[in-house]
Amino acid sequence: MTAAASQVSRVAQVILDSPLPQLDHPFDYLVPDRLREEAAIGQKVTVPLRAGARRSDAWIVGFSDTSDFAGNLAEIESIISPVAQLTPELYALARTVADRQAGSVVDVIRLAIPPRYVRAEKEYFATRETTLTSGTSTNAPAGTRTSLLIRSGVISVADQVWAPAWTAAFASKVSEVIAAGNSAILTVPDFRDVNILESALIAAGLSDRIVRTDASLAAATRWTNYLRILHEDSVVVIGNRSSVYAPVRNLGLIALWDATDESMTEPLAPYAHPRDVALIRQAETACDLIIAAHITSVESARLEKLGYLEQQLVESEIPKIIATDRHSQKDDDERSARIPPAAIVAARAAITAGPVLIQVAKPGYASTLRCASCRERALCAHCHGPLALKTKNGIPTCRWCARLVPAWSCTKCHSHTLAAGSPGSEKTAEELARAFPGVRVVFSDSEKRLTQLNGEPALVIATSGTEPIVEGGYRAVLILDGESARTREDLDTDISALRTWMNAVALAAPGAPVYIAGTGEVLGAVVESGDFGSFARQTLNEREALGLPPATRVAIVTGSREAIAGVEKALDEIPHRSILGPVPISDEGYRLIIAFDYKDGATVATSLRALVLKTALTNRKPAGASNARARVLRLNVRIDDFALRGIG
Repeated sequence: MTAAASQVSRVAQVILDSPLPQLDHPFDYLVPDRLREEAAIGQKVTVPLRAGARRSDAWIVGFSDTSDFAGNLAEIESIISPVAQLTPELYALARTVADRQAGSVVDVIRLAIPPRYVRAEKEYFATRETTLTSGTSTNAPAGTRTSLLIRSGVISVADQVWAPAWTAAFASKVSEVIAAGNSAILTVPDFRDVNILESALIAAGLSDRIVRTDASLAAATRWTNYLRILHEDSVVVIGNRSSVYAPVRNLGLIALWDATDESMTEPLAPYAHPRDVALIRQAETACDLIIAAHITSVESARLEKLGYLEQQLVESEIPKIIATDRHSQKDDDERSARIPPAAIVAARAAITAGPVLIQVAKPGYASTLRCASCRERALCAHCHGPLALKTKNGIPTCRWCARLVPAWSCTKCHSHTLAAGSPGSEKTAEELARAFPGVRVVFSDSEKRLTQLNGEPALVIATSGTEPIVEGGYRAVLILDGESARTREDLDTDISALRTWMNAVALAAPGAPVYIAGTGEVLGAVVESGDFGSFARQTLNEREALGLPPATRVAIVTGSREAIAGVEKALDEIPHRSILGPVPISDEGYRLIIAFDYKDGATVATSLRALVLKTALTNRKPAGASNARARVLRLNVRIDDFALRGIG
């Protein structure tokens, strides 16, 4: 068909389902007569590539009667599903996010839309009378933006079911949104948060509106739930990171809980944090936005300073917190004790009334091992990773490569005897057994995570983030290994430590004693005063003076020596505040860190995306090369890698 003929034919603009950056733009295809009545924006279709030699999936994002393409247009081959999966609003959001992150729109779409499940789709439409149209917002929400601080407490949401107080605050707000005929999106760190939030929403009478999107669901259920999101007027979406993209109708609220949790950091391209996605959606839809946590993060402090977020505090009875290494009146041995004597006394008094929480840094028996003779750290002979013991009589195992090391020898003194370095949960239980004879001990960690526990007396030994919720709250809370939480190689170490501790404190019963060991002088003063906002603002001021995130934005660029050299040459045209590197990170790879101002974000992202595209078009695998080393590394860009985790 000639170009002239295509001008009187219907043309579809499609986005190819391809990760190649050079294909990240709409392509024109003819809609054949047999598909004219069926084709619609948002549908997933099959199209030919390279003169029909290959096939690709694609999404229809628009129609036109003409095309600017001068050659012959190929035809769409088939419509994969009649469902308009990609709504215009979702496509616009995906394009905005991708452009902001110097990424591809298809990568965002893959995060937003789960894999199709044909049988579930047929069953869904067989039992429902649904019109296949994309959702549009008909109500006009107020558009408030709130930084919500919820101090502490657990509540009963149903018979034998308890939940943190923040779930009740969310349920109350969601009830208002649903009553107004709008939809809500609730994004939380992990599946446990999804479960407890779902319980609170059910207790609030919202069971028929709940739509889960978390990855723990079966593939068929996830697809059915996505169809509900597309076609029901008023729903409550709850899920993890990607739930923030849910293309609901009549969006009235986006609420994020504990946005600085590591689980909220998106590991997949284009690496957009759900907080940023929520801010973009709020600006586009004027819905309400809530960013809630137990403490103020540095990111929230910045938005509050700009007047973009208004802080609100949900009042509750705050337990008295004692930073033990600030208050000991005795000798250095007591001040440095892992389990302070005063905390043991308080736990003994509380255990008769119900469960006592002991939060530890690591699971297993010992998270690190040392030579019993010279105290040299025990490392794996293969990868030099730290050795650990999962159980007291187990075989030492490398925490990095998981190799078993049954015959270890110290490289310094040649001793074969190991001693526990950093005690884990089982070692802690062993230490406490003498102080609490006959008391039930319960473990919770990443491998065996408990969610609910009754109010009977017990010592609950849990790692951070795995603490079960107990009936009425813990009668006492002991947080150990504080120095481990505040000595990580992370820009946000102090804020992260405070968040970890206060998430555990929030599970305490009203008036319960709380002891935290290893806080250090500065963080100890913060937890005892409860003035987390001032600490976050002070940290923000320090970041502004040093030009560090979130006062600035950061792009982490990795690639081959040649690719990074190309970025360096282009730096004169890319606005920036500072440059770190390049530094080698592997035999072939290098890393460059570019700090820049928010006002220059669009220019920097566009420039880096152009370099990614240039590298993709020019860097090719050498002729005849077959091994991985011969392949030329492509350029990778990560913008706003929160806390610069992994850098150091």
